[in-house]
Amino acid sequence: MRPSLPILTLLSLAAASAAYAADTRIVTRRYDPATIVTVAGQVGTQATIAFGDDERIENVAVGDSTMWQVTPNKRADLLFVKPVVKRARTNMTVVTDQRTYLFDLVANGVSQPVYVLRFSYPDKPKPVQPVVVAVQAPPPPAQPDPSTLNFRWKSAGSRQLVPTRVFDDGKAVYLGWPAEVPMPAILVRDVKGLEGPVNYSLKGDYVVVEGVPGQLVLRSGKEMATLTVEPSAPIRTAANTATQTSAH
Repeated sequence: MRPSLPILTLLSLAAASAAYAADTRIVTRRYDPATIVTVAGQVGTQATIAFGDDERIENVAVGDSTMWQVTPNKRADLLFVKPVVKRARTNMTVVTDQRTYLFDLVANGVSQPVYVLRFSYPDKPKPVQPVVVAVQAPPPPAQPDPSTLNFRWKSAGSRQLVPTRVFDDGKAVYLGWPAEVPMPAILVRDVKGLEGPVNYSLKGDYVVVEGVPGQLVLRSGKEMATLTVEPSAPIRTAANTATQTSAH
């Protein structure tokens, strides 16, 4: 007796679901702060690292940022990773608002690449009723001195990629895009002209790039733009003004 069509359909769906669940390119690892997780990559293939639904990426640091492109999504709960050369190996640390993750990024041209890496987490302990203790409120954080901020940055290329706000404080570059605009990959060029991702953190509405490179490269698909810091104008003081006047 032949099974009815609905049963055959259910069996087909069950087989397809089993095949999908068995796809080794989709990996789930149990989170352990003392474990280094290996992410296998391949040129032309992007790996997505998914973090907990209730946590947000705050900082990403890559050991050798010239060989890997690392970009978070706007919500800061996904990280897109791919090598830019066939053979590349380095480490990566991701700090979220709840946890720290350690990774080995490996591309050898042979290993099967990871498409999606997810984490499972141990159950959170039940909250303990806090003991109310009167303490003095900490002082408010120091605000940056506006006179130290440099807004002399010029842009070129695709206007779609250029942030609406860019400035530096001599130690880091601050980039701000509207909430509805996806963030492009942020890159720098080395002395040989090779592009690599920067180390950055997410603070409020800004992406904060470590250091102040002379130029940043923004890429999304085939679109490209650059942000270049302009040289600061010389400070005019009474002494050098008098010197310039006497020279004439």
